[in-house]
Amino acid sequence: MRPNERTLDLRSFLEDLEAEDPASILRIPEPVALDFDATAVAMELERQGRAPVVRFEKVGDSPFPVVANLFGDRRRYAQALGVDQAELIETWSGLGDGTIEPVVLETGPVLDRVVTGADVDLGALPIMNHFAEDGGRYVTNGIVVARDPDTGVRNASYHRLQVMGRTRFGTSLHSRRHLWNYAQRAAERGEAIPVSIVIGHHPLFAFGSGLWKGPMDADEYAVAGGFMGRPLELVRGVTVPVEAPAFAEFVIEGHILPGELADEGPFAEFTGYASARSTQHVIEASAILHREDAIYQDIVPGISDEHTGLLAVPMEARLLKVLRQNYPNVTGVAMPKSGTCRMHVYIAMKNPAPGQAKNAAATALGEDLSLKLAIVVDDDVDIASDRDVMWAVCTRMQADADVDILKNCMGAILDPSNHDGLTAKMMIDATRPAGDFPPRHTIPEDAAARARELVRKYAA
Repeated sequence: MRPNERTLDLRSFLEDLEAEDPASILRIPEPVALDFDATAVAMELERQGRAPVVRFEKVGDSPFPVVANLFGDRRRYAQALGVDQAELIETWSGLGDGTIEPVVLETGPVLDRVVTGADVDLGALPIMNHFAEDGGRYVTNGIVVARDPDTGVRNASYHRLQVMGRTRFGTSLHSRRHLWNYAQRAAERGEAIPVSIVIGHHPLFAFGSGLWKGPMDADEYAVAGGFMGRPLELVRGVTVPVEAPAFAEFVIEGHILPGELADEGPFAEFTGYASARSTQHVIEASAILHREDAIYQDIVPGISDEHTGLLAVPMEARLLKVLRQNYPNVTGVAMPKSGTCRMHVYIAMKNPAPGQAKNAAATALGEDLSLKLAIVVDDDVDIASDRDVMWAVCTRMQADADVDILKNCMGAILDPSNHDGLTAKMMIDATRPAGDFPPRHTIPEDAAARARELVRKYAA
């Protein structure tokens, strides 16, 4: 079960992780440089096949410790939800519809330190340069919260934030989703958009706000409450009419300015490339709020396991839910790292009827514009394994009959191979052909169980 008695915040989650498995958090006590070092450590661990949360006690001249790679292992997503990893996507797909309205407190820990006016300086935070090709120092874990300029409904979404001065960020709203829509409508009226930028909270807050994709009229603070299983506790904004989570580590208040552009980027994106594509919006900071002993949480950008995992997990859950509404025999959805966890999807189906695999693939491609390849396999294929999926493609697919290509579709703007936002999308039916098709060879389960025990005893 999810924890329901203690405060749900970043530090409580880290404490629980370390209590359960001390090796899940790697502490780096010696000083590291503000630029590049933290990213380099996380990427070296990934190269070694390791994925602990990394806590840097001293980053540059900052008084704040930095944690990174919290989302680098799916086991931690499952732990936050209180389920086994095998149940992660199924559980997530069932969340989001059940909302719990937030409550507003008179005060909270995020108001321990409040900096406004001429004292606001983004340089006081350990905002770092991550990759050599980046255009500057970036907040990578900023969940931007804003109100719909017409309805007042709150939206929360992740956006990269490049420091452009003591009080200014350049950002890209390239998702073309709700915040982009807000900014467009407000700019037409010459109005700024007030925002609160949340840095550091319990993963369930991120799951239900920054990572959840829902309709325009859904208040994502209420969605976050649904994920948390309790009302999200808020405090009123200090310089903006946008409430802030009371137990966040940091909140930066400010406004998206109408009619102003910044030459933001390049930035190391999930594609593995330094992307110069940007909507070039500007945010002017008006306040920095933080806890007394605040922890700065960074997300390792680029094609890291952390960045790509944050893209894959919620979209796998979303696609699973959408596909099952039409095809109850869909047994699983996976967005592989080989496809940047964003542009390729594998779909498993049980006994698909003739033509059903292609219909399911087309549904997935239509649901998520970033997808450019959908491969459908039978449920005996491990969709978490590129090798197993490619084996199915090799032995169950014939290109002249089982491959379809859709041309000039809307695609991911961050895909460096697209043509002015247009892309081709490919569907592959790698399910077993009908008729007399040979069975896959297997090992009896009792023999497999004995083998696991022998290997455990003698090959450890």
